[in-house]
Amino acid sequence: AIDKNGNQIHVRDAKKEEIYYCPICKNEFILRKSGKTGKGSKRPHFAHHEISTNCTPEGVLHYLSKINVIKILEDYKSENKPFIINWKCIYCEKKNTGNILAQVDSIKEEYYLDEYRPDIALLNKEQKVMAVIEIVVTHKPEEKVLKYYKDNNIILIQINMISEEDLYLLKDKLEKPDIVDLCMNYRCQNMNENIINRKIKIYNTNCGFCFNRIEKYKIEINSIFGKNESSDFSENEIKSIQSNRNNIKIEIDKITKEKYPRYICRNCQKIRNKYNIRKF
Repeated sequence: AIDKNGNQIHVRDAKKEEIYYCPICKNEFILRKSGKTGKGSKRPHFAHHEISTNCTPEGVLHYLSKINVIKILEDYKSENKPFIINWKCIYCEKKNTGNILAQVDSIKEEYYLDEYRPDIALLNKEQKVMAVIEIVVTHKPEEKVLKYYKDNNIILIQINMISEEDLYLLKDKLEKPDIVDLCMNYRCQNMNENIINRKIKIYNTNCGFCFNRIEKYKIEINSIFGKNESSDFSENEIKSIQSNRNNIKIEIDKITKEKYPRYICRNCQKIRNKYNIRKF
């Protein structure tokens, strides 16, 4: 419920002497809270003074989840802090991470997108919708809605809410959404080249053995969720490095099995050849 000052109040914190209202229709609530526990006792709850067909427990949960997600993101945005989310791709199960506010200029509730109205829309400086957040209590987005998001390069972020207790876990649920329809894995069927940009980055560093200057390679992945780095190179990216540079060796990560190019230090090669050193 909400109190006379507009604050959200959980039923377990509600007091008999106070007046409470429905968050949706704003009609007055009755607090039913006996204080009894154990077998046969009823769970504390709010009820409408007058029955409203438009208000259901599911509707209240959906509404409160929506406005609280907006408040969390607005608070982070006002403090210019990143809000990092983590998700597993529903297609390839690769783990991804990103800053949901990286390019967000404004956050809109039920923003009109042609005939659709997502729960929350994230807009960039050009006021283009980059991503939407859908709060799912009972009804998932329809297929035609999902197709619209896909066709317009809008990323779907879905948060499933089961009960009012999830409201206490809302920040955690937002940090780990149930679905993010985006994957950074170039092998994934869900990797959208119109949304993700991959670029080879070259860093100057020192050889760990002889401290000679060498190059190190990474893939910079740029999306609406900011910039990330990866050591997972595609065959074409490896060929691009090999075509422009000599002394490149292809390594395979023992755990992830990902391929990546490594510069072989020429100075170390001379030392190894001279003293027949096999390992550094």
